[in-house]
Amino acid sequence: MTTPRPRRGRPPASTREALEEIAFELLLRDGYEATTLQAIMAAGGVGRSTLFRYFGSKAGIVWGEFDRAVERLRAALRDAGEVPVMTAVRSAVVGSTRLSQAAAPDSWLDRFRVLDRDPALVGEAAAHWRVWAETVSRYVAERAGLDVDAPLSAAIGGAVQGAYVAVLRLWAAAGEVVDIDELDSALRPVTDAFQVVLDGVAQG
Repeated sequence: MTTPRPRRGRPPASTREALEEIAFELLLRDGYEATTLQAIMAAGGVGRSTLFRYFGSKAGIVWGEFDRAVERLRAALRDAGEVPVMTAVRSAVVGSTRLSQAAAPDSWLDRFRVLDRDPALVGEAAAHWRVWAETVSRYVAERAGLDVDAPLSAAIGGAVQGAYVAVLRLWAAAGEVVDIDELDSALRPVTDAFQVVLDGVAQG
């Protein structure tokens, strides 16, 4: 197995983002289990202390940006304002996705491919996506006056998360994010349908 040479131009370890991008190139090419910390350090031209200062572990490389994406979603929901519940959800998902793409424009889809396709990460991916869905469920429950563990709250979080992943998979298969605004159109039938349900609950 060959190890990519450090990139020319700027030192790869000049930022956490640069080293993270290099790591995901290896993860996409070789898989999670076959990609060692030593290979990442060699490709990034950094030592062990630098890598652990940035990430702490190989898992930290894989899940760090995902966890930041969840925080972006949570923040977007907090800032949504007094719009209909599901309009706020759709807007927050689209807005936080736009920020996530901007944070890693050259490797954003590659990161999703690694998380979505690597057999070694299936279990962890399910757990992380559950946190994403529960972020939506909790917001909906608080706005709609529902129990956070109620079937409707959980169903909405799961449905929005499922629709979101479906869009990401289409983009990954196409090899590019065609237009973030397409995400709004793709989510709208789901969010609009659940808004009707929530309105019915409120009236009942």
